Amino acid sequence: MNMKRYRFLFALPLALLVGCGEADELKATTTETEEVVVAEEPEEAPEAETQTEEAEVQETELGTNHIHLKNKALDITEAMGSVQFQVDKVQTSRLKVAEAYRDSFDGKEEVTVVVFNVIAENTVEDTVSFYPDQSTLVTNTGEQIDANLWFSDDVGGDFLGNVKKEGNVFFFAEALPEELAELRLIVGGPSDENYDNLAEESYEYKIDVTK
Repeated sequence: MNMKRYRFLFALPLALLVGCGEADELKATTTETEEVVVAEEPEEAPEAETQTEEAEVQETELGTNHIHLKNKALDITEAMGSVQFQVDKVQTSRLKVAEAYRDSFDGKEEVTVVVFNVIAENTVEDTVSFYPDQSTLVTNTGEQIDANLWFSDDVGGDFLGNVKKEGNVFFFAEALPEELAELRLIVGGPSDENYDNLAEESYEYKIDVTK
């Protein structure tokens, strides 16, 4: 089977977990007041997007995905030489893998999915190599996990001039989502065509994923 087609087949069902163009709106709720009340009580401020959302279940071709935490307001930004890097979303969930796809998960019936939405932009015309889709994740439960290239979007590689890429980077963990508290995301810095570093060799970000 063609490898690009193979990757597309498996990536498609999970690509919707943390969509770049996701625009979920909070539904406003109102409370009726009794007739004797003269002035309306002030509305409660809407919860910030950094808060966790209600439990959500997604049925996909890969299986049943139970969302644990979704934070669409991460504020991680970094200037790595000519590369502007951002991590703006994170989601954790537990995927009950459909039997037909368990071989893709080393036979596991369930896995924890950690997804980051990243944005990388090369601000100069020179070619720059940068691979956020080959990042490493270290969990508070003692796991060290490499990003899964099969499922991650194409957000790394050679940036041929002023190029911007955005997409999801996937990690699959053993620990349950509720066991995860602090994650360390380690991203290698960019290099030029001669493989010389354009910034720090690597960058580390600590991310709270507790409810």
